[in-house]
Amino acid sequence: MDEILALVESLKTGSSNPDGRTPLGSFGLISCDNTVHIRQIPFYEPCIIIVLSGRKLIFDAPGTMTCEAGTTVAVPAPSHFSMRNEVDPHGHHYKALLIPFRDDDLERLRLAHKIEPIAMQKEVGILKFERDATLVEAIKHYLGGNGDPHLRDHRLLEILLILAKKNMRLLAYAFSGENWGRRVRTLLSTDLARAWEIGEVCQRLATSESALRRHLKAENTGFRELLHELRMGTALTLLLQTSHPVYRIACDCGYQSVPRFTTNFHQRFGLPPKALRTTVTETGKKLDVHGHPTAA
Repeated sequence: MDEILALVESLKTGSSNPDGRTPLGSFGLISCDNTVHIRQIPFYEPCIIIVLSGRKLIFDAPGTMTCEAGTTVAVPAPSHFSMRNEVDPHGHHYKALLIPFRDDDLERLRLAHKIEPIAMQKEVGILKFERDATLVEAIKHYLGGNGDPHLRDHRLLEILLILAKKNMRLLAYAFSGENWGRRVRTLLSTDLARAWEIGEVCQRLATSESALRRHLKAENTGFRELLHELRMGTALTLLLQTSHPVYRIACDCGYQSVPRFTTNFHQRFGLPPKALRTTVTETGKKLDVHGHPTAA
């Protein structure tokens, strides 16, 4: 893990912003000086999280998943999970690398290697992988190709292939398919500061209001709920992965009132924005807010 962290640090050192909160590529580095517990973190696209130092606890329906340094987890989407990042008692920090991927990456992988689709009896949740030398080398390979998006995309499939061979259930992440919630989130994320109304969204998606409400209800959500969740999830990502002040993040996420934003954020995640910000020392890329993806 030290080799991966050193490689990420070398990429960060070459960035234009000395605090490290600048784009590094299609991945993010989360770093905390204090233990932090975040309630129901939203994931809009699947991702890989590699714990580099400290420990991550994931609170899922079957129980608590403990991820020590060196552990890799794959997170399905759309999903919500409560997580606690615990600092290393010796190094006094928590660090994790987050690599997002798309459903169609898995489908391309399956077709390229002629892997037969597998039937799932139930929904596949978070998958845990212990430290593996081949996987570590593949991740280092991926980070080394960060300057070339085509090479990086190819090396991402290498990582996914290694994980899929360890647990074929990873391929079931591709079965989430297109849904109306995802289409609405993609549109809303183009300008979260906008005062969106459902009528305008329906017009842009070429559907009626009654049809959209029906589709979203079938997915156990609604327009206002989806907009609120997206704004909160985006704010969480911005707090963890940028140096923007809280008032700017509130504005970018559609809140004119910082106190109202603070109250909503606290209710949603279990701690106020400033308390979360104080735990973070440095981060990697601000990932796309509509699913590429959320905080690690």
